Amino acid sequence: MIRSALTVLILASFSVVPACQGGEKQGPSPDQQKELFLQTNQEDLKPTIWDTGDTTITNEDRLDLFEPHVKDRGGAYVGVGSTQNFTLAAWAKSEWIWLMDFTRVVVATNKIHIAFLQECPTPEEFRKLWEPQSKEKALQVIEKHYAGQPDYDLIRKAWTISGPFQRKRFRYDDVIHKKFNFHGWLNSKETYDHIRGLALKGRIQAVRGDLKGPITVKSIAEQAKKMGIVFRMVYYSNAEEYFPLAEDFRSNWTSIPVDEKSVIVRTISVYRGQLPWAPGSELSTDRGFHYVIQDAGHFQKWLEVGKEGLRIEDIVRTGETDRENGITLVKSGTPIPENLKKAPAQTPAMQE
Repeated sequence: MIRSALTVLILASFSVVPACQGGEKQGPSPDQQKELFLQTNQEDLKPTIWDTGDTTITNEDRLDLFEPHVKDRGGAYVGVGSTQNFTLAAWAKSEWIWLMDFTRVVVATNKIHIAFLQECPTPEEFRKLWEPQSKEKALQVIEKHYAGQPDYDLIRKAWTISGPFQRKRFRYDDVIHKKFNFHGWLNSKETYDHIRGLALKGRIQAVRGDLKGPITVKSIAEQAKKMGIVFRMVYYSNAEEYFPLAEDFRSNWTSIPVDEKSVIVRTISVYRGQLPWAPGSELSTDRGFHYVIQDAGHFQKWLEVGKEGLRIEDIVRTGETDRENGITLVKSGTPIPENLKKAPAQTPAMQE
């Protein structure tokens, strides 16, 4: 990949910055961090059966269960899906957001959200740009931000594909937030202003990527390390329940920089008998969810020592489950059962 002259100068500057008093080196400036942030490499995506409007919104209705566990964690954020990420990141007061998805229409819709955030000072104006009567104005905003980009036509098309589902999600959120007494990103000035502020600073980007892919996650991790930041929240939705946590997934997510304040946020819809759905979690869908918080460092330890064929349900079952509220906490001190660890490597003497 050919780097711009500015990029070369920025990267070169990291190695020649003199040490500050106390022996610490000066980190990259906010402008340098932004340059690095925007250099994230991405996978190419092919059309899939999931490129439909219903994938551009969330159907997880009890995000409020996460709020006390993610509040004010700061740091960087990476998550799959759409605007549910904004709610979680607003509560956490995240400082950088990577929105990643393996479906083209979700990535395109997330780009629309970012543009609308930059243009709309209030949640009401944001919502209005998704209304049918605002089509002309919405397409003008999309043209302003994305004309000339390779996916411009797809982004324009995504407004039409996603629109009915966005409006449906807005209506459900109005009901759910009132019923469970919480404020998502579009339902309070504080949460909206935080996310809009990040958009205006260029600190949110929608990227093409697969949780198990060879490029995007590794690049996100690499750029974050260069930026001098750690991920305080990683959000998988319920994606992990669709595959075993094999080497491609493990190598990606053990590369992500985390610290003692970092958490994994996920949902699970399977094994309802053991991991009961949270009450009200199926209001917008016929499929409810169990909600899970895990210390990120502990999860990375699982990925390092867990046996081949490990599934996310194996990990969640070791946590502390609140069956009444449908949430499980997997804390850093939770033991990893011996029967779920990798077999010890055999030495030549053992093989004899």
